[in-house]
Amino acid sequence: MTKVVIGSDHLGREFIDELEGLHPEVEFVAAYEEPEQQAAAADADVFFGWPSLASFRAARQLKWMACPGTGVDKIVAIPEIVESGIPLTNAPGAHVVPMAEHVLGMMVSLAHNYRQLFREQDEKIFDQGRWESRIIELRGRTMGIFSLGEIGRAVARRASAFEMRVLAVDPHPAEVPDAVSECRGLDGLDDLMREADWLVISAPLIPATRGIIDARRLALMKPGSYVVIISRGGIVEEQALADALASGHLAGAGIDATEVEPLPQDSPLWDLENVMLTQHASALSPELYEGRRQVFKDNLARFLNGEPLRHVCDKSAGY
Repeated sequence: MTKVVIGSDHLGREFIDELEGLHPEVEFVAAYEEPEQQAAAADADVFFGWPSLASFRAARQLKWMACPGTGVDKIVAIPEIVESGIPLTNAPGAHVVPMAEHVLGMMVSLAHNYRQLFREQDEKIFDQGRWESRIIELRGRTMGIFSLGEIGRAVARRASAFEMRVLAVDPHPAEVPDAVSECRGLDGLDDLMREADWLVISAPLIPATRGIIDARRLALMKPGSYVVIISRGGIVEEQALADALASGHLAGAGIDATEVEPLPQDSPLWDLENVMLTQHASALSPELYEGRRQVFKDNLARFLNGEPLRHVCDKSAGY
């Protein structure tokens, strides 16, 4: 009998009931805590979740690892997993729409100073004069997108609807939508920093991107420009970003992902008025969870039927 360890309740604890109804011939074991995962993994064929090194080592007959989400950086940070021949899949696609909408929502919020406006609403303040020339239009501005994956392409299409000029950097773009005026290789990153009024970080966190947006590159940006981090923390050096924001060189930042999560209480980003922080929550729509359930159900049926899996990751590349 095939054994599947459900090592995460990311898609809801009732998900295992749905799977059991679809495949009564399969043994499904819920193991949401580390000790349970190690015990259950010993004779498992499939591990659904984010396995630790200990759980991976305990899995002596594992044939497939299924990441419930899109980013696999935590899993491929374990060298033994990368070096193994066990396929790793993820669940792309379902996160794209809410995350792209979140980017534009952050941009409009920063451009229109919603944070301060909503505070004044709470305080029943009506002072129209103080807002003269403090609202920024997106139309005619340049957006720079770092990585034209699914998120980057979706952001580009939405920025085009706001009549923005869109540039991108991606060393190996799968496709370049019409909304993007120009896509450059990684050697064009410095020029992108110089040209962008709004820089959107939609790249995966891999060794090549970790810390790539450092103090030097942030200093290349125009005074009064903005940064939006939507994919992963660790790509932009956070202390350098905080310094650029505090000095006024950057006008603002929208941050949904930070290098350490939860963001440490002593991070200067918490206290900056020109920062909009959200809790890595940009994708968490009902449609996201249902989309990820469908990806795993489809791949599980393929696995049980001996068919090729979809969404197999390149573990060495990190995505």
